[in-house]
Amino acid sequence: MIASLRGRLRARIEDRVILEAAGVGYEVFLPPVTQRALAGASAAGGDGADEISLAIHYHATQNQPRPVLIGFTSELDKEFFEKLITVKDVGPMVAARSLAAPVGEIAAAIARQDEGYLRRLPGIGPQKAKNIVAQLQSKVAKFALLAAEESAGEARPARPAAPLDEDGLRGLVFEVLVKQLQHRPSEAAELISRALSRRPDLTTPEELFDEIYRGSGGRT
Repeated sequence: MIASLRGRLRARIEDRVILEAAGVGYEVFLPPVTQRALAGASAAGGDGADEISLAIHYHATQNQPRPVLIGFTSELDKEFFEKLITVKDVGPMVAARSLAAPVGEIAAAIARQDEGYLRRLPGIGPQKAKNIVAQLQSKVAKFALLAAEESAGEARPARPAAPLDEDGLRGLVFEVLVKQLQHRPSEAAELISRALSRRPDLTTPEELFDEIYRGSGGRT
């Protein structure tokens, strides 16, 4: 299975590119967000072609023997996509075509249950929007955190894998609750404090968001 590709950009064909890696040309489908990220890359037959790297989702089924490669400019975008395809009735091509906005922005809409925003994405109708919110609302915390950082114009280094201390954890989750989910600061602080009083062992934003949603009956 192909997990990533690095090579020369040989051609663009509508929503696909031909990427040459180790002498082999791979056809890769690009979601709209990836297309925009690569808009400045030059495709050519010789040395003038730009070299690019893509994280790859490999999709093949018995009904579709020819595999489809779906490319992303970051592992984070790929990870979000792979959460999206766990939702009922959202297959890989529907999910890929729906990524017409930055992943962090879409994640923030899911977290705040903004079905209207989701319905404006390509291929996402009312029922799919409901399914996405129902199944992913408590699972997109770190992607919504990305949106908070981008909206602030911050370029933070990648977060370490080590657990955050309580102050760091509170700060990250508070930022999302206020900036992305539109809670009042006092309300956000109370939601966090209640969740941590129930589960003082929590060490990641994802765990804390999950506990906040659980304590509020699935709504924030």
